[in-house]
Amino acid sequence: MVLGFLRWALALCVVLSGSAGAQPAGVSATLPVIPLTADSPTSVDIGANVAYLLDDGRQLQLEQAMAEGQPWMPVARTIPNFGFTNHAYWFRLVLDNQTAMPMARVLELPRPFLDDVRLFHLLEGRMVNRYALGDEQPYAQRAIQHQNFVMPLNLEPGRNLVVLRIASSGTVEAPLRLWQPAAFYEASARGHLMSGAVFGMLVVMIVYNLFVYLSTRDRSYLHYIFFVTSYLVFWGTLNGYAFAYVWPEAIRWNSVAVPVAIASACLSASLFAVSFLKLERFSPTAHRVMMGMAWTSAGLILSAFVLPYSWLIRVTSGFILVVSVAALSIGYWRWWLGARFARFYCLSWTAVFVGVSVLTISKFGWLPSNFLVDNASQIGILMLVLLLSLTLADRINTDRGLRIDAQSAALAHAKKARASQQALLDATADANRALEERVRERTTELNLTLDQLRLANEQLQRLSMTDSLTQVGNRAFFDQSLVTEHKRASRLKQPLALVLLDIDHFKAINDTYGHPAGDACLQALAQLMRQQVQRAGDLLARYGGEEFVVLLINSTLGDALELAEEFRSDIAALEVPFEGRTLRFTASFGVASAIPDMLFTPSQFVGDADRALYEAKHSGRNCVRAASPRLRKTEATDTV
Repeated sequence: MVLGFLRWALALCVVLSGSAGAQPAGVSATLPVIPLTADSPTSVDIGANVAYLLDDGRQLQLEQAMAEGQPWMPVARTIPNFGFTNHAYWFRLVLDNQTAMPMARVLELPRPFLDDVRLFHLLEGRMVNRYALGDEQPYAQRAIQHQNFVMPLNLEPGRNLVVLRIASSGTVEAPLRLWQPAAFYEASARGHLMSGAVFGMLVVMIVYNLFVYLSTRDRSYLHYIFFVTSYLVFWGTLNGYAFAYVWPEAIRWNSVAVPVAIASACLSASLFAVSFLKLERFSPTAHRVMMGMAWTSAGLILSAFVLPYSWLIRVTSGFILVVSVAALSIGYWRWWLGARFARFYCLSWTAVFVGVSVLTISKFGWLPSNFLVDNASQIGILMLVLLLSLTLADRINTDRGLRIDAQSAALAHAKKARASQQALLDATADANRALEERVRERTTELNLTLDQLRLANEQLQRLSMTDSLTQVGNRAFFDQSLVTEHKRASRLKQPLALVLLDIDHFKAINDTYGHPAGDACLQALAQLMRQQVQRAGDLLARYGGEEFVVLLINSTLGDALELAEEFRSDIAALEVPFEGRTLRFTASFGVASAIPDMLFTPSQFVGDADRALYEAKHSGRNCVRAASPRLRKTEATDTV
């Protein structure tokens, strides 16, 4: 199913790219005339009311283009749209000022990604004004500082000839619109407000999910943030806002920002699909497909700085469709096989696929320009951003639901006990001497229930503080104990010591003999250390993975180093029988000791020991290193 969708998308891109510049043949066009009076609308969509001339070599000058015999043609579409092309196009029309006074107008070309735009305003063969614009020209040279190409015209009474030359490495479109200046600035302000809302929504999604990622460390959020940021760059560049307000001097970067942003969106979308849909475990084939697209996207990002823009924009525009189809089809595949968490994912990619498809087809000139068509990609992406955020939130809610179910079970037991106690109180208040025996029976039943609840709570507390594999304290037990002992040592001005150890090359044991062998080593190590940590107040805990920690009460650095060295020696001599083999391993130690105070937190204490352990790892392993947290400077002492 995935490969079928990919073949369809590639075929679509080939068909579209092959017909992008096709124009119907026709006879030479008459010169279009647009009459302007005092009662004319404040804005006029010129649309197809222009004649065009194909400049296939990009060599024609104004005099050559306007010479007699040139094959000027009428526009066959609702607006001039020639798709992806390497040719230049000339356009001409007449603005007939039928009043007796000069008329101020502005001509807007709302396609800020065009490379070269030149306008010539002539009156009776005399050059009135001319402009040279384009995204390869410095932004400061524009006559009107606007994200679109806006050219002021002072139309004298009579027929004013306007000639435009447009050339670009991407698509060539000319949806020209003539404005009264006041109406233009009013409409521009409304457009800025709408664009600001879109920008604000995207930034809010980025910041919100960044905080969620920092709290959960789920890579899906990071890929989501990367995707939204890539689209924000694409949107801002495509609409001219980035060139106008962010990098007005970076002409070279502005020329490649769109394909780089598209390729970055493809990269982040591929990685998001891999991590969120858990493709590595679900389907190795789907995983390889999406990772292949991710690597291809990374290559396109690097290629943007060396390959021609005209080739790269075609490839990235088609490739985003391929990525969308692949992500969509794999998502529906997962949903169809019972993964309910994929439902929002599928809806989001359906929205973006429809939006991107409409935008891409319109760029090839197959659809007329209107609000929905021009903003199809933007609408689809906004729905994608919102629905993907709901997708991630849905997974959080699922995990939270499991925790709530566990808490509800414990609460039900508590409610049952309280209900029994209330029933006993009510029965006692209403009972008389004739019911004393019955009351005693109920009291006995209640006490039994309370005893069972107490035992269950004690067992639950014990299990929550004990590592199930090694039967020593777990990380939560250690963190709670460290805070308590830190406060006590600070109050009594007594030294507190911490020994943090990590099994050397533990991953190699798991990879060579399997995880049961690793578990046997952890259990043997815990049993060995448990026999030596016997002093009242001292505690042993599994800190995480193959790391263990020993907290020594009222112990100096020398005491801790001596104990760590004993541990190191005993561990090196330890033999662990496993399935007819004898496993041996070593461990590295980090030791810290200090008399705590208010300025020295438990996390800093653990950090000192962890840095010492890090130094032991990088000093060859199977050794002990010490750190002095008071001085914030690590002192290495090799006691081997």
